[in-house]
Amino acid sequence: MNRRRIMIAIAVAIIVLGLLAGCGEKIAIPEAVGLFSVSAYLDYGEFLDAGARQLAVANNVLYVVGDDQSLTKRNLQYDEIERLDGLDDPVAVCTDEGDDIIFVWEAGAGRLSAWSSRDFAPLGAAELPDVQSANHLAACAAGVDEASPGAITYVYIADPDSAVVHRYAWYEGGTAVPVGILCRDGGLSTRSVHQPAGMFVDNESKMYVCETDPMRNWVHRFDPAPDQTDVTPAPDDSDPWRGTVILIAAATCVPPVEADFVLGDAPECNEADWVGGASDVEGAFDAPVAVAGDGQGWLYVADSGNSRVQIFDENGAYELQFGNTELTPAPVSVGVIDHLINSTTTNYGAFVFVVSGDTGAVYKFISYDHYLAVHSEPPPDQP
Repeated sequence: MNRRRIMIAIAVAIIVLGLLAGCGEKIAIPEAVGLFSVSAYLDYGEFLDAGARQLAVANNVLYVVGDDQSLTKRNLQYDEIERLDGLDDPVAVCTDEGDDIIFVWEAGAGRLSAWSSRDFAPLGAAELPDVQSANHLAACAAGVDEASPGAITYVYIADPDSAVVHRYAWYEGGTAVPVGILCRDGGLSTRSVHQPAGMFVDNESKMYVCETDPMRNWVHRFDPAPDQTDVTPAPDDSDPWRGTVILIAAATCVPPVEADFVLGDAPECNEADWVGGASDVEGAFDAPVAVAGDGQGWLYVADSGNSRVQIFDENGAYELQFGNTELTPAPVSVGVIDHLINSTTTNYGAFVFVVSGDTGAVYKFISYDHYLAVHSEPPPDQP
């Protein structure tokens, strides 16, 4: 541990914006909540790893893909536990909901490969020529039994070049069958995602998708199960079944029937005029590229353009933020680890790991609560 400074501005006042007088303005900043607990994160370590591209969390360990063609398993001290070499330009990684399978997108081969989270035993691979590019993966089994009997899970691939999020049914042995799309660039409502990036599956098997279009800067929430009544034209020959956008935050004006926002700017009243330009105010984004969550449903968004991580509760309300250009420079990936401290108590979001897109380093943060549990005293410099 090379620094232990509190990296979040502690909320000390209630900020209330007046009723928004029109469409397209920022959502109101909510009342500040608490002083410490998960409202404070401390810098708890920096690990030089110039090759790290992206990480995923499973079984309280980290799975990291790197530009040295590797997939590594790492503990909370970022020590290497296990290593798999020889991948073909791995750029994205995720786990299934049971934390048993590690999925990796190998860009050099246009291939989705699967590995056992326990010992990196190969579980199959499939070349997917319809994927033009891939920057993030997610896996969710919602809807599999109804639409794809026999499949283990669906794997979702964010493809910014195609402006879609692909949905593939993954079968034992490495067969991947296209099952339509989750969302695509087919309009201005938030059911469409123009430049998809990070994805995350929450405790209710709902999926969040980051939108990095510089005129949108949102994070959307979907029910990802294939909507078999959807007849929207697909960009290729795949079935067009898409997901359904879920409303979890009150808008400043009534959104179109099939569209809504989750995190970020409030929508315009008229779908044709929706905008969401970059912003550094609390609760808004400048290029939200990755999202993760803890066991209580809180969301952690890597706000890359603002070099910070913002945290929202399970209802989409802004809670707090931490980081800056020194401690979380241009974050591109974020992972959250809960920690059971006794038989009845869990410190949710005890550790947060952030991969920087600028410095070739992985940064570790600890919650104030968990610092107290570990050290039995407040951190240095804490009032």
